[in-house]
Amino acid sequence: MVTSLSRPAARLEDIKPSPIRVIFDRAAELSAAGAKIHHLEIGRPDFDSPDVAKQATAEALRLGDVHYGPNAGTLELRTAIAEYLRERRGLRYQADGELLVTVGANEAVFLAIMAFCQPGDEVVVPVPAWAHYLSCIRLAGATPITVPLDADRGYRLDRDALAGAINERTRMVVLCTPNNPTGTVADRSDVDSVAGMLNGTNALLLSDEIYADLVYGTEHSSPAAHEELYPRTFSIGGFAKAFAMDGWRLGWLAGPRELIAPALRVRQYTTVCPNTFIQSGAVAALRCARAEAETMRRSFHARRDAALEVLRGTDRLRVAVPDGAFYLYLSYEPGSAEPAERFALRLLEEHHVAVVPGTAFDPQGGTHSLRVSYACSTEELTEGLRRIIAALETT
Repeated sequence: MVTSLSRPAARLEDIKPSPIRVIFDRAAELSAAGAKIHHLEIGRPDFDSPDVAKQATAEALRLGDVHYGPNAGTLELRTAIAEYLRERRGLRYQADGELLVTVGANEAVFLAIMAFCQPGDEVVVPVPAWAHYLSCIRLAGATPITVPLDADRGYRLDRDALAGAINERTRMVVLCTPNNPTGTVADRSDVDSVAGMLNGTNALLLSDEIYADLVYGTEHSSPAAHEELYPRTFSIGGFAKAFAMDGWRLGWLAGPRELIAPALRVRQYTTVCPNTFIQSGAVAALRCARAEAETMRRSFHARRDAALEVLRGTDRLRVAVPDGAFYLYLSYEPGSAEPAERFALRLLEEHHVAVVPGTAFDPQGGTHSLRVSYACSTEELTEGLRRIIAALETT
């Protein structure tokens, strides 16, 4: 029984523990017991952070850069991010007033939603999607409105369904491209269609582009580069995926100063400021580690192709070819295996393969889907996929 002393706030009633943690924690237990686990669940690069970033951080420590920094992050890093976005995305943001350095991309999502969404507001999210969007929306007291995407269409943006979900209560629309978990990349025509939908509304656009540097055979299109979308768009990015700096917990939130100023007010009473000395390492990564980032991208591309080759040999799993990120979103027929959360646990316990159940990204529509990460060696990836296929064939 929950006593009044231990009763959590009502805002947590709809915030459920992540299914990802169930897999992650059990995999850790099995590994500790001596099992060789094929880790296809991890959403981070298996590469080391760039040496140049480590060296710059060590030098900042040596020089005593260990005290509080500006709420928005150091001017040096904000300037480097502005340069990077201008060069790579065609986005023109001022370092002073239009950029926040955040504690990972997740804080950027949280700040944007908390600053502008409240009870009575609706936030439209195409699914499958990263679960943090829905939880942050609920924490703000707003209502998430999910728009299911069709596997038969490669999980591409359903323009009619998205337009139908937008109304006078819509305060924000979330777009993640490349997408986690599907790897789908929104093209220029998708961005144009979103601009048309939002024209004349009061809805903001949260554009999560954390995987924007990891695209294969296509081009990333940033919504904020669209003249009509720029005034209403938050652009989110970071260092975790493209630079293998996930443990550094650094990202950014960019937008017009009218949007960034309220987000900064939330930051002042939460994390206050990002870690100071590691920001020097982030500057070095942006300016001096492009070659390492490109080597990593090429490796992911090759791993993706190797995984698709394995999957071509079975009709038990369906996958939409991902054009970005480092995930495969697999689906299987309901009669061929148990629902995803139980199937993922069986894969882990009996076949020693860790994957994420699709319900982590789409609680209703992901009951027979799995997310596989190819941020691991090609050998581990292909063997893990073969074990998944074997588990389906022996069901």
